Amino acid sequence: MNVEIKEKFPVEIIEEGTLMDFIDQEFVFVIKDETWMPYELQCLKQKPLEIQFVYKYDIAVFLLTIEDALDTSDFIFNVHDNTYGEELFLPDNNGYACSLYFLDKENRVMGRKKFHLSRKTSDVIAEKLRIQKDVLYQEEEFLCNLEGLQMAYEPFEMQPLALSTDIIK
Repeated sequence: MNVEIKEKFPVEIIEEGTLMDFIDQEFVFVIKDETWMPYELQCLKQKPLEIQFVYKYDIAVFLLTIEDALDTSDFIFNVHDNTYGEELFLPDNNGYACSLYFLDKENRVMGRKKFHLSRKTSDVIAEKLRIQKDVLYQEEEFLCNLEGLQMAYEPFEMQPLALSTDIIK
């Protein structure tokens, strides 16, 4: 997915917050907020992005932090939400491709960062997503586990649980 700055995001996002998916062989992270301050957009370009992967209670959680711009935000990924091809479980040699988009209230892209996860982190993610795929899925149980996880931990409190961490400069 390649959406340029100031372009309308191709999917209408109704509520503010975070969401993610695996589209066109990359993880797409979206954060929608009413407004983005110029310094936040500058930090997206200039400050390192820390991305961590947590797998707990058969829930895959990506944690993203950008110093001075983005407190630790959590992105939940569930392989059972959509039908994904085998490319989800086979990162390329460079690691998983990713895009992070900052959207404003009109769903315009205000900031964007493209990056690859390390091969090590990509392998950890692929392994855990294969496990998640093989777990008997019951939506009610998944949602109950997710609610329990989010009630027990703020996103920054999940950081010590990370199985892998990448710093993207």
